[in-house]
Amino acid sequence: MRHLCLLVLVMVCGLVQAQDVDDLRLIQVQANLPTLQMWLNLPANTAVDTQQFNVSVGPHPAKPLSIEAFRKTNEGVGYVFLVDISKSLKNSQLQQIKAALQRWLLGMGERDSASLITFGSQVTRRVEFTADRFKLDKAIADLAASDMETSLYHGLLEGISLGRSQEAGLPVRRAIVVLSDGIDDSVAGFTAEDVFKQTREYRVPIYSIGFSAPPLNERKREGLKMLGMLSRQSGGYFVQANPERLDDAYAQQQHFISQAFRLAVECKACVADGQLQHISLTWSDGQRTLNDGLELRLLPTASISQSQVSTLKTDQLWSGLLFILGFLVFAVGLIMLYRQRLAQPVTEVLDDVTPSSPPIQPSVEKSPVGHWVILTVVVGVQKGRQFQLKLVEKATVGRAGSCDLSLSDDVEVSSQHALLQFVHGKVTVRDLHSTNGTLVNGVPINNDYPLRSGDLLLLGRTELRIEF
Repeated sequence: MRHLCLLVLVMVCGLVQAQDVDDLRLIQVQANLPTLQMWLNLPANTAVDTQQFNVSVGPHPAKPLSIEAFRKTNEGVGYVFLVDISKSLKNSQLQQIKAALQRWLLGMGERDSASLITFGSQVTRRVEFTADRFKLDKAIADLAASDMETSLYHGLLEGISLGRSQEAGLPVRRAIVVLSDGIDDSVAGFTAEDVFKQTREYRVPIYSIGFSAPPLNERKREGLKMLGMLSRQSGGYFVQANPERLDDAYAQQQHFISQAFRLAVECKACVADGQLQHISLTWSDGQRTLNDGLELRLLPTASISQSQVSTLKTDQLWSGLLFILGFLVFAVGLIMLYRQRLAQPVTEVLDDVTPSSPPIQPSVEKSPVGHWVILTVVVGVQKGRQFQLKLVEKATVGRAGSCDLSLSDDVEVSSQHALLQFVHGKVTVRDLHSTNGTLVNGVPINNDYPLRSGDLLLLGRTELRIEF
């Protein structure tokens, strides 16, 4: 059934293939050094092999190891469906979008997952990544155009944030699918430049469908142009939609995604130091030479092997047994001591306390002194703003309003992102298992990391200088 759906999509998308026949597109890269996996699109009907590729990671050359069609890799895709629920869409158009997405679900493979985000006056995650087609289908069916504003840029940023999720079991490859006229009329303050910055550093390809009701004026042309630029920058594609046949545009984008290749390369000289590196890709078949590239932050992996997991579980089991045994010995000792005291005669000791003995004063705890730190936003929406925090023991930084320092305007910051502590005269920071991690001076951290005055902390899209 799935292959039949894909065949129909290929037939529908023949025109789009002809338009992009000479396109080389580096879609997405994942680094697990010394190996890097690259997903890319190549000109149609081209025989490919590893000798046609030249790859470099920053100043270091990378050796191509293998190239194969994505359909043969037995991998899935994590889709982020981004849906406009503003009243700029007619009900008939929204119904077309819903029907197209529901047909998209039918063409998804067993290893695919999808999520649903709506944007209007507010941006809402309706469904997190799931392989439950029934749950997704119902959420799509329940959509209704209700909002008066269109927060397109905020929606794209939220889509990128969700698309970067590293939860276990999710497909490595991601794709944001959105239909829009490219116009953001929200007063939330997010801009196209915010999206450009994110797509430059965090590659989650945007497959956009440009839609604009006639007549097409200059503002609408600029909106569609901006949408196309955002898609190209992110590694995705832009398709102009026929207002009466939106389903065809969705089918074209699904076809683009399925036609990708996966290239594996090896870079032995590369170091996972948290720094941005330019990935350069060149392909040549002897008759033509095409180039593309992207920026990638090489982050160290924090994965644990299965043998380490087994050893860890064994150690935890023995630790638990020893704790229980020690507790039982301690309890038996207390019972024996209590019985011995019951057997001894009680002696009056009131005479030992003389009237001249001073009364015992209750102890009063001194209020903790704490340690003041100043955090200055050097990169982010609130650039230049300063925050003062008094670290009595610890303070949380995150997007939630309950945090000691709330960065609610940064969608890349997790609800509880990082923990600042003042212990034994030292200021430290710890990442609280955030989605995007915490970096100190460009290096990702895992445990308590000692800070020096002047260090730079990167949380999401916000960079803070800490001084104390």
